[in-house]
Amino acid sequence: MKLKSFILAMVFAAAQSAAAYTSTPVTETPDWKVDWSYNQERPDWQAPNASDYASFTVMLIKIEEVLQPYASTDDLLAIFVGDELRGLASPAYVVGSENEPISFVLKAFTNESSGDTMDVTLKYYCAKASQIFSLSTSIVFDSETIGVEEEFVPKFSEGSPKYPVVTTIDPADLLAQAGITPADGDQVAVFVGDECRGVLTLPLEEGELLDVYLREEGEEITLMYYDSTNQRILTLAEGGEEVFMKGDANGDGVVDVSDYIAIANYILGDIPEGFKEKAADVNDDGIIDVSDYIGVANIILYGNINGK
Repeated sequence: MKLKSFILAMVFAAAQSAAAYTSTPVTETPDWKVDWSYNQERPDWQAPNASDYASFTVMLIKIEEVLQPYASTDDLLAIFVGDELRGLASPAYVVGSENEPISFVLKAFTNESSGDTMDVTLKYYCAKASQIFSLSTSIVFDSETIGVEEEFVPKFSEGSPKYPVVTTIDPADLLAQAGITPADGDQVAVFVGDECRGVLTLPLEEGELLDVYLREEGEEITLMYYDSTNQRILTLAEGGEEVFMKGDANGDGVVDVSDYIAIANYILGDIPEGFKEKAADVNDDGIIDVSDYIGVANIILYGNINGK
């Protein structure tokens, strides 16, 4: 499963003259975390027969930080080429001590030639979460290198059946808009209702984004901020605000030619069904016109509205 991670725009309903957040005093640090527990059964993956393959390579795979609290030696890690299972870490072999991130050594068998690009799917069964994470990628097989070269950290969280839509927001930008000065030890989190869908503990690295895990497109989110100095929780976009991808005028989760056409039709007075005006206003000037039409074309061609 290949999922794109988008930088979202969050629209605040409050006017600039009004308070940008509400404040609630607390006595304890909030225990904000994403609940990865699901309902999938343990897969019956069978290790491949080594005699069927000409060679193998060994991969050192580390489980990403957000899933580390759920990782254990009861987990399974498999690699597939198409529907063919080419390698299985079972029982799980853990590299490192109890206090170090959990990694797995996976032997992948191959009949490909050296230098061939292999389209593979990594599948990770997390026993504590009862969930099978899936991530497709490409690797180049090197027959001269048999062994562990470097650790690989697949972003399995982007292949979750529980949260199939993965997006990102820029917390530094949103906090600045709300007039909040971040401090070390503070936390910023995204909620859908009462359910935490992403959290970061400060300090933030330059340009660091907050991953947001959604069950479906269009879920309304609320941004929460824990101010450790003043022992309070600040609620931004209270009650949920519209979340959208800039340029995604038809709301299908992708900025492409269909959005370009949708904006053109809107300008001509033929408003398409399901048209997303806030997403179509790519330059945020409050008007949908030719400049937005050009902006979407630039996003498609260059990845930004300025075309540079």
